[in-house]
Amino acid sequence: MATLAEIRKTKQLTMVDIAVQLGISQGYYSNLECGKRPFNDALLKKTAKALGIPMATTREAVKSHPHEPIALKSWMSSIRINGLPLMKAFYYYLETHEIKSQNLDDAKLKKKLMEFVETNIGFSVLAELSENKTLLNHVREMIGAFSSLPKIHALHHESKNSP
Repeated sequence: MATLAEIRKTKQLTMVDIAVQLGISQGYYSNLECGKRPFNDALLKKTAKALGIPMATTREAVKSHPHEPIALKSWMSSIRINGLPLMKAFYYYLETHEIKSQNLDDAKLKKKLMEFVETNIGFSVLAELSENKTLLNHVREMIGAFSSLPKIHALHHESKNSP
């Protein structure tokens, strides 16, 4: 199955051509096409129309992107708990507590995940900060970069209330 980029190129259309038809920026369309942003149904329909292809073909083209699915690109996929990727650590938590995820509806699963993160994230952040010198150096560099920016009142409302 062809990707959206391949279909677009076959139709001799540019990203700008498609973006204009969709009413979005070329950069946003680029992120959609390369899998960095998810499509909603409205954009999927407009994209199918702009490319002159059936909706089913458009869906398949989005799914056939060579990169990992958008759901896995969430910033949450980089969180580590107890040295493990978040989802693997959560899986072990469920296993050790003999909780069957298939027995949980979405609300209960979400609640369990939130409780797990809330209970464990603090320890993981503190461990990372205490052991990762590269991270601390990066923090130092970022603070240095911010110090060269013009001073602004981040807490503007506090300055109004000060005597």
